Amino acid sequence: MTSRSARVACALAALWLLALTAGCRAEGTPEPSPNDPSSVMLIEQPKKHDGTDVKFIGEVIGEVMRRGDMAWLHINDDPYYLMNVEEGAQLGGYNSGMAVWLDAELTQKIAYYGDYKHEGDVVEVAGVFNAACAEHGGDMDIHAKSLEMVRVGHVVVDPVHPWKIAWAIGLSLITAGVGALTRLSRDRPIDARR
Repeated sequence: MTSRSARVACALAALWLLALTAGCRAEGTPEPSPNDPSSVMLIEQPKKHDGTDVKFIGEVIGEVMRRGDMAWLHINDDPYYLMNVEEGAQLGGYNSGMAVWLDAELTQKIAYYGDYKHEGDVVEVAGVFNAACAEHGGDMDIHAKSLEMVRVGHVVVDPVHPWKIAWAIGLSLITAGVGALTRLSRDRPIDARR
């Protein structure tokens, strides 16, 4: 096989891969934030909402960070706050949420914190939004007065789907083929390459 043939084979493989991945977009509409204002609105227009009372619903992620009698939580209201992609959430946007400062005793209600292996509890907090909190070094946060459970989280099951195995095998074969073609074209004498 000539180097031209190898380049053509690589180009065809790349086009095939592009054609396959072009249809990999999620269909449907991502879950909108349940909040008005949402975390995106609070971040984009902090002065408009500074000092206002807000109710904020979202998934508790990470872990509780206790500071004496008080604690920090991070609550996401992004398109994945109700379920992850493996459970059927539509792709859209990015992870977004708010830091929440509250009485540490309120955090005892929380059973699951969202991470790779868990879908966190969905909670509703009510409190005051601070665009630049003087108490916390100018950080943006919500000082919550209450926390109510909306939905208990759960362990995430992430099965290995057959299509993922097929993709892995297909991409491995393409890589091996391109490597073999490259090696063959390098091993040929210079006169034979023309």
